Amino acid sequence: MLRRSSRCIGFLMCCVLPLMIPPAWSAEQPQKAKAPHIEPRAVQVLKHMTEYLQGLQQFSVQAEITEDVLLDSGLTIQDSRSVTASVRRPNRLRVDAVGALGDRQLFYDGTTMTLMDLSKHRYSTIDVPPEIDAALHHAIQAYNLRAPLADLIYAKAYDYLMKETRAGFYLGLSKVQGHLCHHLAFRQQEIDWQIWIEDGPTPLPRKFLITDKQAKGLQFTAWLSQWNTAPQWEDGLFTFVFPAQAEKVNLR
Repeated sequence: MLRRSSRCIGFLMCCVLPLMIPPAWSAEQPQKAKAPHIEPRAVQVLKHMTEYLQGLQQFSVQAEITEDVLLDSGLTIQDSRSVTASVRRPNRLRVDAVGALGDRQLFYDGTTMTLMDLSKHRYSTIDVPPEIDAALHHAIQAYNLRAPLADLIYAKAYDYLMKETRAGFYLGLSKVQGHLCHHLAFRQQEIDWQIWIEDGPTPLPRKFLITDKQAKGLQFTAWLSQWNTAPQWEDGLFTFVFPAQAEKVNLR
């Protein structure tokens, strides 16, 4: 789900010896995994949001993002950037990001995905499957593409969001940027995440927060605004125009 397996390079190893002892001689029996405890109200609100987004043929949204960054010196700083995502289902996506660490673009045209670093004037193009969910999943798994907001873009957003979720809570109503929102909180093994979803007939996500429990509580926060659920675009919006002087580099 939110913390992709491609970002985890270690695996938990189990002792083999106890598996060789008959159950009658084992000192302790293995404990069954606890079933997720998710409040029904949290499930209802989250499903309402994901089904609404899935029903949109195209949309755009702007995200103001802040992210904690741990430096080698041990100092924690906060990076910020502004991201605009334009989605046309089933196979068009464009993302424009402007931030202190550089300006970047992503283009997906149903066949290839192109990443452009405007600050360094470099770009990379990779072949991806002909559908947004599969294309993003491939880019994340194969190339470790960091895309925390992808969980809100997937057509099957609910499945991605709830994968590996152990607990979920409905925390009531609160305002985000003037919008009355349902506040939900969820727990996974490595992260906690919260989402604020607009109350009413248009259940748009308005705020999204991820806390990394494995990295000293570093946080990623996105404030989502300027939703357009019926944009009028030309096909050229999703087509990457290769700059004459840009350098093409290969992703590993």
